[in-house]
Amino acid sequence: MKILQIATQVPYPPTDGGKLSVFGITKYLSKRNHEIEFVSYCNKYPDSNVIKGLKEYCNPHFIEADTKNNIYKAAINLFSNLPYNASKYKTNQMAIFLEDFLKTRQFDVIHIDHLFLGWTVDIIRKYTNAPVILRAQNLEMNIMKRFAEAQRNPLLKNYALLQYKKFLKYEPETCAKFDKCIMISEKDKQELLKFKPGLNVTCIPAGIESRLLEIPKKEFIPYSLVHIGHIDWYPNYDGLLWFCENVLRAIIKDLPEIKLYIYGSGKTGNFKIPKGLEKNIIVKGFVDNIWIELQDKALAVVPLRIGGGIRIKILELLATGTNIISTTIGKEGIDITDNKEILIADDALSFKSKILNFFEGKYNWEKMSENSRSFIREFYTWEKVVADFEKEYLKILNTNSKSKKL
Repeated sequence: MKILQIATQVPYPPTDGGKLSVFGITKYLSKRNHEIEFVSYCNKYPDSNVIKGLKEYCNPHFIEADTKNNIYKAAINLFSNLPYNASKYKTNQMAIFLEDFLKTRQFDVIHIDHLFLGWTVDIIRKYTNAPVILRAQNLEMNIMKRFAEAQRNPLLKNYALLQYKKFLKYEPETCAKFDKCIMISEKDKQELLKFKPGLNVTCIPAGIESRLLEIPKKEFIPYSLVHIGHIDWYPNYDGLLWFCENVLRAIIKDLPEIKLYIYGSGKTGNFKIPKGLEKNIIVKGFVDNIWIELQDKALAVVPLRIGGGIRIKILELLATGTNIISTTIGKEGIDITDNKEILIADDALSFKSKILNFFEGKYNWEKMSENSRSFIREFYTWEKVVADFEKEYLKILNTNSKSKKL
């Protein structure tokens, strides 16, 4: 098939969950011999290494535009029906590119990555009859609702609630414009259907690289915790800071030897360690191979309080056999069970209790590690995930072909 894939960001190198989710589809569709034209925004034109990495699997095109948050534009957005997070990605540059591009090319399927590019479907429909599919990375209304609930600043809380109300209308209506909407979790799918019954929607999860299943574990550093993820993304920053202040600080009173290792690119390396925790937190920032670093860490913490969709970092941690403690929101969309593949805690006291119990040997960490790898091997490799995408494409093409004959 000839496929046009459009994304909000350059996904190479795939260094975070959002990029991994996009790049995995590109890479493994290419491996199944599909021809892919890839279009994405970029804040500055990519260097030669990025272009080379993408060209191995697709023909890339880049639209230079500023999609960063802007306080002035966020304030102006008060007078718009479009949610601010979506408005950032509605640009003349993308509109002009697509109009010119689609005049001279035909595709079997057009794949849009992310709700924030949903507006492009109106332009696409003018130039092609190809089915247009939306891959929704999250249910955005839920993320905004949780963000609002977590705010203490009344101005920020009210602004977030206003954005949430915009998403209640914008998200279901935008999804309905597509031939198919593919959600990343069953929970997101069912939530969306409450707002738009009858919507043509299905669920296909994100995937992980099969090679992660073969990474061996090493002898653990005693009493070692690890957190991975960009703190540029507010939910990660919020969860990490909450964990340090409310959980780690309390654990130190009982287990002063405990260490938290923090990894991630972007601003993560500049994370300001809360006062009094300097001896117990080691900020590693970006490393070339995170999986080598994780081999000797005992327990990964995912203290997310805001989020939606699927956390790819949890899927990857499960694949490597790393033991994890997470909030319910952190593991949302992944059908795993407390004390089987993962430990689950939703308040500071539960986090503290389960972490101390873990280091006291009250959980069978080897069995949890084995269970987590088996779970990923069965459901979440990219080979399986992209085969499911291909089935959906073919199903829609077959349906459209029958409709034309009638």
